[in-house]
Amino acid sequence: MSSTSELDRRRFLQALGATGAGLALGGCGGSKASGNTATYWVQPNASQQQMQGFLKDLAAGFQAANKQYSAKTLIVPWEDSQTKLTAAFSSGNPPDVTYQIAPWMNIWRQTGVLADFHKIAPKDDVDKFLDGVNSSLLDAAKGPNGELLAIPYVTGGSHQLTVNLNIWEQAGKPPLPTTYDEMIPFAKALTIDTAGRKLGEPGFDAKHIASYGMNWPPVPAIEDNYLWHYFWSFGSDYVSADGKDVGFDNDNGRAALRNMKAMVDSGAATPPGLYTDENKWGNAIFAGKAGMQWVGGFTVDQAKAFPKARVRVLEPPKGPSGRQVIVGACGYIAVAAKSKHPEAAYALAKYILSPEQQEKYTRLILALPVHPASGDFYTDLPDPRMNEFQNAVEKLGKYTRITRILKYQPQEYLMGKINDYVAGKQDLDAMIQDASKQVRQMAAAAN
Repeated sequence: MSSTSELDRRRFLQALGATGAGLALGGCGGSKASGNTATYWVQPNASQQQMQGFLKDLAAGFQAANKQYSAKTLIVPWEDSQTKLTAAFSSGNPPDVTYQIAPWMNIWRQTGVLADFHKIAPKDDVDKFLDGVNSSLLDAAKGPNGELLAIPYVTGGSHQLTVNLNIWEQAGKPPLPTTYDEMIPFAKALTIDTAGRKLGEPGFDAKHIASYGMNWPPVPAIEDNYLWHYFWSFGSDYVSADGKDVGFDNDNGRAALRNMKAMVDSGAATPPGLYTDENKWGNAIFAGKAGMQWVGGFTVDQAKAFPKARVRVLEPPKGPSGRQVIVGACGYIAVAAKSKHPEAAYALAKYILSPEQQEKYTRLILALPVHPASGDFYTDLPDPRMNEFQNAVEKLGKYTRITRILKYQPQEYLMGKINDYVAGKQDLDAMIQDASKQVRQMAAAAN
């Protein structure tokens, strides 16, 4: 099983890329193939050794199941992928099958470089590929005229609201929060100083805190995994419906922002400079330093480092009208429109998307299945706590929503402005005014 760090796992789940080793072959890869050989380019969502082993077995299994075809596979580092894919598509000699993520799909959507599965696949196959798939995952896979340019392959809810049970019990087992408003008093109850006194109790020492109730760092790379939960659950968005302005200059958006600030101002949230390192932030709840946190996963490394950690994944908190939403991510399988070997290309894509291969890869990278599991999807991870965590997350997949499909990427800028507000550096109206002006300029430039 993967021992992926919180940083690498976060990058996969948010589908923004991950640190990869140098360009490596799984099989005897390359973009050129002759005869009935199809090529497959994929990124390293597990260790290089694990990826190579998986792809070697994939190629062998494909050829055994399809005597007339063979496959070549190539592991492409995340940091090089967009450049290499752009060059390959532009050259007219693209890889036949590719692993895609939503930001790249936003680039290829109107360029015609990806084949429409409605045209290359029998309807029965398409129906099987999409059976039970969260409709939100399909948004990024569709072209401007409804083309199906990719098939959802693996998914994940980026970060789940999770509670450290040891701290919760020490706090006297206060009622678990079910709404965003309830999260604030809950976090206060789980903020405990080194003498065992809770926030608000006489003698509480704010300078010597053993556990904060809520792990909240103002770091965009982390917040991108959960901040949009607030807007969506409160009935607004970070960008307007037409994509030309901010989406939170309204009562619902302001309510979400005030809720964020109330948590930060409560004294129960981690201060800004405490966890700027992503791995330390990700480990805080397992280390007993945070009572509640948006958690991206329970890795092998964390299980080994924190053998006494006990955590529980909660249902997504409800907004004022009862909405429950989780920021999600998705990896897709696509076929090149200009494939030199269209029959072999589709046969390979179909094999990659077959239940056995799809499930094997999903488990390899500790992701979640795009098709609902009938029982527990994870049963043999190295630590039973990991099985429990992953299966709890899988059951929350119905709440998943992927980030907006836009021609520009305003997320990091907006997170910075929101941090200015919640940290008290700028008032609400001024922050919204600045954010609106900048997003309108970004949208105009992109269009």
